[in-house]
Amino acid sequence: MPHFAFSPILLWFLAGIVFLALELVLPGFVVFFFGIGAWCAALAVYLFPTPLSGQLLIFLAASLLSLVLLRSTIKKVFLGKTLDTDVMAGGVPPGATGEVIADIRPPAAGTVKYGGSFWQATADVPLTKGTVVRIEAKSNLTVKVAPIVP
Repeated sequence: MPHFAFSPILLWFLAGIVFLALELVLPGFVVFFFGIGAWCAALAVYLFPTPLSGQLLIFLAASLLSLVLLRSTIKKVFLGKTLDTDVMAGGVPPGATGEVIADIRPPAAGTVKYGGSFWQATADVPLTKGTVVRIEAKSNLTVKVAPIVP
């Protein structure tokens, strides 16, 4: 039976690839930094002969250091930015229109789609699904709408 000897450099490098692949299926954006730590250990073993205990220490230190120093910066790059503002924070824009998604039968409210969001909507007249409406006012999470008259 043949005996295969793997280089510690190759093992650390492959461990880094495994950690990076695991990051694709695990939430939290942490395992990525174990991959960086494994690659740092592979580089250290390549440059200097290092015993196993030293390799593990380098792996642990590089993983934790990269996690602490780089996680927030890299997370922003990969996840992008989020917009936490209300599309109507400054009031209803002039000429704003939406589409009735759920019938509005006064005094009961319905639903209107506007600005990529769904809003509870009231009106003075009944409006059916699919009607394009003008948004007249906003009060908290409810908008008042009116049909667009040609």
